[in-house]
Amino acid sequence: MHLFAPLPSWKSFFSILSFKNIDQKSISKIWLTSTSDISLWFSKSAWSLLVIAVWKKIHSDQKEITFWIPDYFCNSSLFPLRSWGVKFVFYPILRNREPDYKACKELLKSNSIDIFILVHYFGKPSDSNRAFEFCKEKNVILVEDAAHVLKPTKGIGEKGDFVLYSPHKHLPISDGAILIVRNSGPSNIFWDVRNEDQINKVLKNHYQEVGNIKLLGAKWLLKRLLQKLGFKNRRNLNVSFSKDISSNTASYPFLSLIAKRMLNGLLLQLNDIAKRKIRNQKVWDEVLSNSYEFYTDRRESENWTPYLAEYFFDGMIDKTELMFKTLLKDGFPVSTWPDLPPEIYDKVQYHLNAIELRNSRLFLSIHSNLSIGTMIKNQKVTQDIKKDFLKLNVEWNSVTRGEWDELFRKIENSNLLQSWVYGESKENCEDWKVRRGIFTFENQKIAIVQVLEKSILGIFKVYRINRGPLFLNKVDSNIKELVFHELSKFGNLLKGSILLLNPELVLDGKSLVLMKKMRFYESKSSAWTSAFIDLTKDLNFLRQNLDSKWRNMLTNSEKNELTLEIGSNDFLFYWMLDKYDELTSNKNFSGISKSMLLQIKNNQNEKDTFLILRAVYRSEAVAGICIAIHGSSATYLIGWNGELGRKLRANHFLLWNSIIQLKQMGYLSFDLGGIDQEKTPGIAEFKLGMNGDKYDLSGEFWKL
Repeated sequence: MHLFAPLPSWKSFFSILSFKNIDQKSISKIWLTSTSDISLWFSKSAWSLLVIAVWKKIHSDQKEITFWIPDYFCNSSLFPLRSWGVKFVFYPILRNREPDYKACKELLKSNSIDIFILVHYFGKPSDSNRAFEFCKEKNVILVEDAAHVLKPTKGIGEKGDFVLYSPHKHLPISDGAILIVRNSGPSNIFWDVRNEDQINKVLKNHYQEVGNIKLLGAKWLLKRLLQKLGFKNRRNLNVSFSKDISSNTASYPFLSLIAKRMLNGLLLQLNDIAKRKIRNQKVWDEVLSNSYEFYTDRRESENWTPYLAEYFFDGMIDKTELMFKTLLKDGFPVSTWPDLPPEIYDKVQYHLNAIELRNSRLFLSIHSNLSIGTMIKNQKVTQDIKKDFLKLNVEWNSVTRGEWDELFRKIENSNLLQSWVYGESKENCEDWKVRRGIFTFENQKIAIVQVLEKSILGIFKVYRINRGPLFLNKVDSNIKELVFHELSKFGNLLKGSILLLNPELVLDGKSLVLMKKMRFYESKSSAWTSAFIDLTKDLNFLRQNLDSKWRNMLTNSEKNELTLEIGSNDFLFYWMLDKYDELTSNKNFSGISKSMLLQIKNNQNEKDTFLILRAVYRSEAVAGICIAIHGSSATYLIGWNGELGRKLRANHFLLWNSIIQLKQMGYLSFDLGGIDQEKTPGIAEFKLGMNGDKYDLSGEFWKL
C-alpha cells in the first residue's frame, strides 16, 4: 500500500530537537517574488483566508465581507470563514477551470463583491492577468490561491493582492501555510504591521470558539514515526466515490515550532522534490497505461510542478467510479477532489462544470517519497511472448573510425559524447579504455554505443556510458529493452564492476520503468536538459519562431556594426581557448576541461570538430562561441561575451548566425548545449528564448 503523504527523513525527525533560532523571514524567501512582499505564517491556508477577511473588515465599515469563490473548491477549507460569518458567492468555472467571467458579470447585478479568489489548480498557472483586470475594474481584492503550488513559478504569485501557499500539502511537515501580502496587486493595498496584533487576537479568539484539534504537531509526529518504523494504517476499501465528506476541523492557527524546524531543513530540497514529483507522475502514467484505460491531457511543454497526477473520464461517471474502486483495491494512492460546497448542489444547472469535473477526475499521489520500485511493484505484467524469441547480436571493437562516423551521420540527433573523437580523447587524456559496440537485429544495424572503462587498483572496474546507446532508427520497445539488458551486464558485483549509465533516453515513464526493471539505481545528480533547433526548417520560420523579445534584441544587434568571423583555424581556436580559460578561472566555472578541448582538436580527422564564430566591433573581438560538430548534428559547447559584447547583444548575433552557417553546411540539428534554470538562470532564459525543441533526459543511473 502506498502512503498518500511523504514521510520525514530521520534527519528531519531529529531537527525538531535543535535549539537553533529560526527567523520566519528567512524561511519565507523562496515564496517571495518582490522585496516589498510581506510574509505571514499560519498552520493552514484556511486560516490565511480568514486573515484576509479580518483585514478587510478592519479597513472597511461593512458588517459583512463577501468572498467570491470558484464553485470547484474544497469545502473543508472554508470552515473558518463560514464559522466567522463570511458571505460566499460561488462563481462558475469553465471546462478549463478558468473563471467564467461572463457569468461573473451577471452575478454582479445581484451580488456585492469584496474579495475574488483565483485558484491555480494542481500547480498549473491560471490566467492571473485577466483576473487582475477584472478585480482592478471592480475595485476588489484579488487572492491567488496557490495551495496546490510548491513554490512560485511563472504566472503564479505575480498579480494578486494576497497569495497563499500551503507547503504542508507538499512536504513532510505537520502544518505550514504562508500568506504573501503584495502592494502591487489590483488594489495596491497597504499592510500596516500594527494590524497584525489585532488580526492574531481575532484568530485566537475564533480558535477558542471553533477549534477542535489539539496538539496537531505532536499527533502528526507520532503517526509519522510509527509509519517510519513500518506500522501502516489499514486503508478503508469502502470509501465512497460520489459522497463528499467535509471535515469541519480547525487546528491552532499559527505555525508550530515542530513544523518550522522541519521546514527549515527542507528548503534546499524543494527543487529536487519538484523534479521527483514530475518523474513520479510520468511513472504513474506508464504504470496505468499498461493495465488500465485512462485519459490525460498533459503536454510535454508544461513548465510547472504538479500537485497530484490527474486522470479523467469525461462524461463517464460510472466508469470513473469503477476505476476508482479498482485502483483502490489494487493498492494505488487514489483519491477524488474536491469535497464540493453544499451550495453547489443547490443549483446544479448553474454549476455543471464543477460537478462534472468532480465526478470525472481521479488523482494519484506523487509525493517525493514514492520510489519507482514500489510504484511498479503491484503492476499487472502481461508477458510479451514475442520478446522471448527476439535475437539480438552485439559486436565489440570490430568497427573502424570511418564505419563509426558513417553510422553516426545516420543518427537524427547525435551528441559529442558518443563520437569517436571524444572517446579517443578520453583515452589519450584521462586514461580511459574505450569499447565500441554495434547492435544488430535481423542483420540490420540498429544501435551503437561507446563505453568507457577504467580499472581501480587492478581489481575493480568502472564502466561509463555517456548519452548512449544511440539508435539508428526508431525501434520496437522490446528490442530497446534487450539492448539495455545487454548493457546492464557491465554492472556486476560478483565480477567486481560497476556501470555508470547516463542513457540517451528522454524523460518519460517508460524510460524510468525500464531502468528499474534492469535493476539500475538512480543517482542524485541532475538530469540533462537542453533544446535543439531543427535546421531542416526554413530560416524565415526559425526567425519568426524566436521569442519576440529575443528577436527584437537580435534585430538591434544587427544594427550595431558587428562583423562576423567564422572558421576552424588555429588562431580562432586558441583565441577561444584563452577566453574559455579566463572564464573558468574568474567564475569558478566547471565544464569540459581545457586539456580535453586540446586533445579533441589533435584527434580530429580531416573534418574539423570545432567551428568558431567571433563577433568583432571596430576591430575589437567582443564575443565568441565554439560549436562541436558530430555526425549530422552540432552542439553549442562554450561561449564568451565581454562587457561591450553584452551591450551590443553580440550573443544574439552569434547564435542566430550559427543557425545560418550550420544550415548552409548541411547539418540537420543544432543542440543549444544544456539548459540549467537553477544554477544559471540567465543563460537558461537566453537559450529558451530561441524556442527550440526542449527535451529532458531520464537522468543518471548505476548498477552493480
